[in-house]
Amino acid sequence: MAKSEDGANKDVVKASPQKAKSTPTKTKTSAEVKERKERKKEDKGGIGQSIAEGRQFLKEVYIEFNKITWPERPRVIRETYSVLVLVALITVMVLAFDWFLGNAIFGPLEHWARMHGGGIGKG
Repeated sequence: MAKSEDGANKDVVKASPQKAKSTPTKTKTSAEVKERKERKKEDKGGIGQSIAEGRQFLKEVYIEFNKITWPERPRVIRETYSVLVLVALITVMVLAFDWFLGNAIFGPLEHWARMHGGGIGKG
């Protein structure tokens, strides 16, 4: 028995190091191997099974398609116009930026280069 700081007797239990447990490996019996091979053969199926799976897939697609809630026509038209206006606005902005770079920055540079004998050809 060991005494604690307050003087009371307490049992001290020391933890013993535990050995790592090894997991036993399960060996497959010949029956399990045969059963697995048979399941693989069944899974392969054939063209008939592929067609059946395709039909089932299309049925599920149809069911999910019917769950879709489509927006009303006026909303679709309004949002289409919004997209067209935004695309036109961005196009004008890019055009303006390109014109500014061409005339305000590269134009004077090109003029200066021609004056000093640079550039392609002499104009």
